[in-house]
This record gives sequence, structure tokens and C-alpha cells, in this order.
Amino acid sequence: MEQETILIIDEAGFSRVCSAILEAEGYRAETIPLESPEPQTVCNEGVGLVITSYPYGSRFFDDLCRYSLPIIVLTDHISKELLSALEGFENSICMIKPLDYQKFTSLVRQMMAGTYASQGGYSIV
Repeated sequence: MEQETILIIDEAGFSRVCSAILEAEGYRAETIPLESPEPQTVCNEGVGLVITSYPYGSRFFDDLCRYSLPIIVLTDHISKELLSALEGFENSICMIKPLDYQKFTSLVRQMMAGTYASQGGYSIV
């Protein structure tokens, strides 16, 4: 079975860093620049996890809600708008920046393996 891809939708600098970290962990990462077309052109059956940030990736949230993919949203602040957006996802984690990269890679491993104990909805870590 072919390995699923982790889709990163974020600003170019972080996307490169995140991609390098995940590839060092053995994952295949694909980055989507924010200027890219709507997610349905990039979210396909080979994607196992989406990583994006708030507010940078928020224009994709409505489209991403249509997929039942797990999503990690990175942010430096919690707002009512963010919490409202997170409620639209079936399985999401919101991580507060600055990131603890060990915790981040651990959560990625769990979400990609399907072992993250989610109750549905979202968690904030």
C-alpha cells in the first residue's frame, strides 16, 4: 500500500521547515502555497492529514470541512472565530505556537496511524 501524503497549507517559510521535519520522520509531505487553487484540486484520496495555520489557511477551512481528513491547525492565539471554524471539522487538533516539535511529531504519528484518541470535534494542545 502506498504511503499517504501529509498536505501542508501554510506560508512558504514554515511549509519548508514543516515538510523537512516530517520527511525526516519518514513521511511524504506536499506543500500547497496559499495562492493555490481551491483545495478540491489538491485534496485527493492519497492525503492522510492536513496541516495548516490560522489565520493563513482559514480561506481553505470551508472546503476542508467537506473532507473527513484529520487536520492540525497551528495558531498563536485562540479566538471565537477560530473555535467556530474548528467546530466544523470532524477530527482536528489545534496546537498553540511556539510549537513543541516533539509533541507535534508525536501527534502527527498518532493521527497518521489512526491511533489518536479523538472523541470527534477538536482538541487544543
